[in-house]
Amino acid sequence: MPTRSLDQRINDGPVLLDGAMGSLLMEMGLLSGQPPEEWTINHPERIGKVHKLYYEAGSDVLQTNTFGASFYRLKECGISEHHDQVNKKAVEVCRQYGGDALVSGDIGPSGLLMEPLGPAKPEELKEAYVRQASVLNENGVDLFSVETMIDIEEGILAVEAIRQVSSKSIIANITYAKTDNGYFTVMGNPLDVCVQRLLDAGADIIGSNCNLDSHELYELAEKMLSLTTTPVSIKPNAGQPVLKGDTVDYGQTAEEFVEGMLKIHELGVHILGGCCGTTPEYIQLLSEKLKGES
Repeated sequence: MPTRSLDQRINDGPVLLDGAMGSLLMEMGLLSGQPPEEWTINHPERIGKVHKLYYEAGSDVLQTNTFGASFYRLKECGISEHHDQVNKKAVEVCRQYGGDALVSGDIGPSGLLMEPLGPAKPEELKEAYVRQASVLNENGVDLFSVETMIDIEEGILAVEAIRQVSSKSIIANITYAKTDNGYFTVMGNPLDVCVQRLLDAGADIIGSNCNLDSHELYELAEKMLSLTTTPVSIKPNAGQPVLKGDTVDYGQTAEEFVEGMLKIHELGVHILGGCCGTTPEYIQLLSEKLKGES
């Protein structure tokens, strides 16, 4: 039976994304500061195990282990010569272990500030994203995810780069902070401007991930739904990270996280997942609650 498309899944009911990967990999032995993308080559079975856990928990869409696999992020880690191999293998592993879930080519920020605040030139960053998107597209991703962008300018470059090489759906997630004047990125980009510019650049689904928890993102989701008629994606943190000894603890339990997500779903958000601090337990509970309702 052919895999259902993203549009078909959205029409059929809520679509669940996956949750955090890094914390699970650290439980498997990933060292602090070690790039998770390196494990795609050295320990593909461990990356695959994470994908399988999320698929079994109920995820309809799984993100490739390529959040930090753009050229400049890999260069910082000293493995840029493996750029194409890392991205290609990540798609293969996700497909192999992810059942009939859709595979989303995940693209994160470069970690560099753009001119005039930093050394990165927009044209060079865009070329890096074109290269990454090309490899992901050529190896058969079903869609793309741009996420955790804190500068709308870089987010736009990533979306435009994908659109240059592919017509597949793009979920564009920006990371916001809540202020007395509304929601803004770290770089001061307001929510309404980000939404419109991402749509103009070619994004199909607009959303937010990271930083805020599922209760804190309720008002943002409500506002975002008023700004666009496209589907909206919400991927909150499970609270703010707090270092306790050698471990990082997040404030929201799975039950608290899901409580907030159900309220967001009631607003009309049908693409939901988790970011930092969330695990397959969170996604499984969300799946049980949402798919029992749908």
